[in-house]
Amino acid sequence: MKKIFIVEDDVGISESLKLYLENSDFKVVLHHTWEKAIERISEEKPDLVILDINLPKKSGIEICKELRETSGLPIIMLTAKTSELDKIAGFEVWADDYIEKPFSPRELSARISSILRRSKDEEDDQGKLVFKNIEIDTEKMIVKVDGNKVWTTKNEYDILKKIIEENWKVVTRETIMTEVIWYEKYIYDRTIDTHIKNLRKKIWGKDIILTVRGQWYRLNN
Repeated sequence: MKKIFIVEDDVGISESLKLYLENSDFKVVLHHTWEKAIERISEEKPDLVILDINLPKKSGIEICKELRETSGLPIIMLTAKTSELDKIAGFEVWADDYIEKPFSPRELSARISSILRRSKDEEDDQGKLVFKNIEIDTEKMIVKVDGNKVWTTKNEYDILKKIIEENWKVVTRETIMTEVIWYEKYIYDRTIDTHIKNLRKKIWGKDIILTVRGQWYRLNN
């Protein structure tokens, strides 16, 4: 049974979401404040974290950034904010997904299942991919640059893996959304741009992944 941590200060939302996810065969652990959440997440290593962006004293953005210093576990940001800048901020601290309140528990459950399903697929896909100084261990889902481990989100890992698998062929935004991230429609136009931007920073080379006509991506040979 997959374990999900929910860090949300709204008791009504967290309790109802806990009940819904437990009925969907997930084990759910609730935290209403951030103080113990980070320590418990490090100790128990859940399969996924749902993180409210508007927590008191310390924002979800700060917590996500802190978690990313040591872990690549999937993180979904949960927030009432709707501006594009807030969404970009969530992805720039390497959240895997972003969903706005009010939301449908069914939609959130579908997003969770999609991320976890991709994780399972990667576990079954054993081997290594290498491009220049980048190495992807597809068994352990680890990315290394010049032999050094680089933390990536699940979406970033899957996008990089897809682009490297295609060698120098172009990979379209539509392909990334529908075949890599597994969304049937765009969340918003800047999502892929932000993931690519983060990847370029992490693999220490903005020219390794080229943007073609603003819609396609490929390796730079």
